Amino acid sequence: MAARRILLAICLLVASGSLAETKERPGRTTGSKGPVKVFLLMGQSNMNGRGNIDVLKNKLTKDLPDKYPPSLVKMRDDVWITGANGNGISNQMSNVRLEPGFAQFKYFGPELAFGHAMGDHFGEKVLLIKIIGGGTPLATHWTSPSAAKRTKRQGPLKGRRAGFQAAFYKTKNALDNLGTLIEGYDPKQGYQIMGIVWVHGNADGGKHAKEYEDNLTDFITDLRAMFGLPDLPFIAVESLSSRAPGSAFKNAADRVNKQAGNKAAAAILAKSRINLKGDEAYSPYNASGDGTHWRHNARAYLDVGYWSAELMKPMLAKTTNHATDQKVQEAFKRYDRLFKEGNAANKDPVYEAAMKRRAGKPPMKTAGGNNIK
Repeated sequence: MAARRILLAICLLVASGSLAETKERPGRTTGSKGPVKVFLLMGQSNMNGRGNIDVLKNKLTKDLPDKYPPSLVKMRDDVWITGANGNGISNQMSNVRLEPGFAQFKYFGPELAFGHAMGDHFGEKVLLIKIIGGGTPLATHWTSPSAAKRTKRQGPLKGRRAGFQAAFYKTKNALDNLGTLIEGYDPKQGYQIMGIVWVHGNADGGKHAKEYEDNLTDFITDLRAMFGLPDLPFIAVESLSSRAPGSAFKNAADRVNKQAGNKAAAAILAKSRINLKGDEAYSPYNASGDGTHWRHNARAYLDVGYWSAELMKPMLAKTTNHATDQKVQEAFKRYDRLFKEGNAANKDPVYEAAMKRRAGKPPMKTAGGNNIK
């Protein structure tokens, strides 16, 4: 009888041990063969980010560890990032995994909390693509085809090689090189473009502020058309230093939802939720007087990332493989052709001037780990 009880106990231990080995924390990708979940993080310098890492590590995670756990400072093994400034605090040079240090070379932006939230949410691998342009207006730099047609400005189909074209080519370049960007990627897995987070508004003052709602409505609609995904989730985040009114962000999201017949766009009116100077929930985590860049406030950048993820989760589509999706691939081919034709037939004065200034000079110094070789 005693021997039987001992044998039963051993069996239970083996079974529980085996179960513990196979049970994974949310977001672990060991053994995951599903499509890589791809998110575009777009906008100006505050999407780039100025979150202070020392404040995050030495104060915020100690003051509020339940909400901002120390794991935020550690490297994820299931979330990758490309297109960012910096190589992370670990100076990563290839197969770049998420950690602090992918914003303006030594900070973090909304990508940190957003990436952690999505890494915890999915069993598949996650890729974040940052597409950023500091001090760039939606009205001119990010002009989409519909906005260009409406405003009579030069747009991306007429050679304007700026934000909208960058969103296409940087995304396509990353998707074509997933084997280089993500360790262990199997082409059979494919990928799924999940959503876009847009943090913006600083550079659109004056007349540009008045037209921001119209421009953002066109921007969201045209991005979805470019990827062949009419239900692609889009979170429009009002920058804390935005000169465009918060109502423009909300109204644009509402208009897009009505036009598309869905609820896949939403706005975060950050200025009404975060007070960096007067609110004791945020002011202790200021690390600078730089109001344009949110006083380098660690909590503000994290909250924007967390809020964006929570808003987006209910919008996320069921798992599918866009690498084999005919509509998505046809959209890629169509816009690739349209951009090439426009670039060949038209000159972008700003682009041409930049090329002239850089002629004969060595390439600009950029983050080694985020360049696709």
